[in-house]
Amino acid sequence: MFHPLVFDNIRVVLEGAVYDRDFDGAITITGRSDVMDMATFHRQFQIEFKLATANENKPFVLAQMQLRTTLADIAAEQLEQPLTDQIGCTICIHFHLPMNVRKEIPEEARAITALLDDIWGQRPYITHTLKARLEEKRYEWPPQRVDNQITLDFYRKIDEGNIDDLRDLIDHTIQSLLQLQAYVER
Repeated sequence: MFHPLVFDNIRVVLEGAVYDRDFDGAITITGRSDVMDMATFHRQFQIEFKLATANENKPFVLAQMQLRTTLADIAAEQLEQPLTDQIGCTICIHFHLPMNVRKEIPEEARAITALLDDIWGQRPYITHTLKARLEEKRYEWPPQRVDNQITLDFYRKIDEGNIDDLRDLIDHTIQSLLQLQAYVER
């Protein structure tokens, strides 16, 4: 009989819990993907959402939960051989938000990191990746707006023993969305 991977079990619970929050009216799911990368033989599941109250006509924050597993984890589980320290998968959370360049970017990044540290208890490692779009023949510098991708990385593997923690993870993500949306609207 087929035995689902740790990744599959966690993906099903994570996806179901996020959809429950969508059905409750707290968030709106805006996209999802479940990918098997044949070049590197890794799996990735990603689900993205925004607050249900976010206005499409105004800047809004998007959350993206990403679950990944590697060939070593898949093989170790299927072969029942210890090819890795711990069989499991990793999860990270990305927030995408617009930032006004007229403000001081380092100060803004510090403020956002402090806001997230208050919610997450300084547990995940937080990075900011800024990007700006320059239209052809309209190279304006500095740009009026940059997009900030904030990544929360936990740098550890999870397995079925962590399934009960997924609801808290989603709650913290939604709480972060609320705080970041309020921050963007200031």
